[in-house]
Amino acid sequence: MDLTTLAVAAVGLAGTLTSPLIGQRIAAQTKRQEFHFETERRRAELEEARRQSALELKRSIYARLNTAARQYRQELEAYVREIRDHSLDDSGQAAIASARKNFRDVYSEAQMVLPDKVLDAAISVSEDLGEAYGISKRLEIGKPRTIPGKGPETLEMAGEAVHVTAYDCIARMRQLMREDLGVAAPGTQLRSGPSQ
Repeated sequence: MDLTTLAVAAVGLAGTLTSPLIGQRIAAQTKRQEFHFETERRRAELEEARRQSALELKRSIYARLNTAARQYRQELEAYVREIRDHSLDDSGQAAIASARKNFRDVYSEAQMVLPDKVLDAAISVSEDLGEAYGISKRLEIGKPRTIPGKGPETLEMAGEAVHVTAYDCIARMRQLMREDLGVAAPGTQLRSGPSQ
C-alpha cells in the first residue's frame, strides 16, 4: 500500500468518525438559535402586551378624570345658580358634594399615572375647581373673602371662576391628554367656549 492510499483512507476514516460530531454540533447550534429567536419573540409579545395594558389604563384614567372634572364644573355652575336664586336645597348640596368627592377620588388615582405635563394641567384643574368651590361655599354661608383691589367675593366672580377659568383649564388638560394618547396634534384645540 502506498502513502497516498493510506492518506486517503485516513481522511475517509476521520471524516466518517467526525461526521456525527459535526452534525450534532450543527443541530445544537440550530436549536440554540431557535430558542434565542423564540425567547426574543416572547419577550417582544410581553412588552407589547405591557405597553397596550399601560395605554388602556392611561386612556381609562384620562376619560374618567375628564368626565369627573366636567361633571364637577357643571355641578358648580348649578350650585352658583342655586345660591344666586336662593333655591339651594339638600339635593343641590348633595349633588355638589358628590361631584366634588368623585373628582377628588379620580384625581387622587390619576396622580399616580399621569405624565408630568398632564399632571401639571390636572393640578391646575383641581386648584381652579377648588377655588371656584371655595368662593361659592363662602358666598353660600355669607362669609365672602375680601380680595385686595377687587373687594369682597361675588357671585359674578364665582361664575367667572366656574364658567371660564375652570372650563379653560379643563379644555387644556383634555388637549394634553389627547396629545399624550396620540389622537391630537400638539397645540390644536377641538373647540372653544364652555358647553353644558
